[in-house]
Amino acid sequence: MKYSILTNRYQESKDMEREILAIVADQPDFIQDDVNPNYVFVIGGDGTFLSAVHKFSQILGQVIFIPIKFGGIGFYTSHNTVDDFKKLFASGIEKNQKWVEYSLLKVTNKQSIWYSINEVKIVDNTRPTKMDVFINDELLETFRGTGMVFATPSGSSGFAKSAHGSVIFPNTNLFEMVELFPVSTNKFRTLNAPIIFDHNQVITLNLKDITNITLAVDTANYPLTDPQVEVRLSDKKIKIMSLSQVRTSKTKILNDIFVLNNNTKDN
Repeated sequence: MKYSILTNRYQESKDMEREILAIVADQPDFIQDDVNPNYVFVIGGDGTFLSAVHKFSQILGQVIFIPIKFGGIGFYTSHNTVDDFKKLFASGIEKNQKWVEYSLLKVTNKQSIWYSINEVKIVDNTRPTKMDVFINDELLETFRGTGMVFATPSGSSGFAKSAHGSVIFPNTNLFEMVELFPVSTNKFRTLNAPIIFDHNQVITLNLKDITNITLAVDTANYPLTDPQVEVRLSDKKIKIMSLSQVRTSKTKILNDIFVLNNNTKDN
């Protein structure tokens, strides 16, 4: 079996990395391979996890991610602890093939393809951009404004939520599109509401000018080489191994992160 390990820059994570590597060192069948691993151990928060996904975006079908919890609660990294990791190897990793699958967005721009587990933003921060928005080749609207954000269920509580998008409960095969600061006058209107799609919809954006456009796929920015951008659900999914017997529910995560005074009782 081949593995790779990624961690953030904090000393506590580096200390945890040494502990994890010591556990793996006792497994003679495990070889470190940072190009084509079967397992990717991730130590850090959700940002570190997103970086790991993009590093191995070309081989997602063969990779199982094993995030190790560090720091505060997260949507992707709250499943496992170092103790869980020790128990995994003590009992045999091949006997514990339990994972959760997460939907991915596939973004196409000419011959370039990217995959997003969280969100995709297509924005112009200097002036209103103009684009035609098609759903399955049928024109929805001509949009003028800052741009668009697309989010998976697991990413819908991030930037899309801040832009007044919907929070989609995780582990559903859906995605959403949210307009960012559309121009709204007596002569120009857009839908200006979140739209939720499934795997049957393909969204095509035809941009009038790509000079100042930024395409952000999770934690990375990419240049556009063509005015047409296509967004759809991917057939690929992310596999995240869950080791702990005590799972933190998505409802609990949403409550802990977003709900204020949730323990306050009325007198």
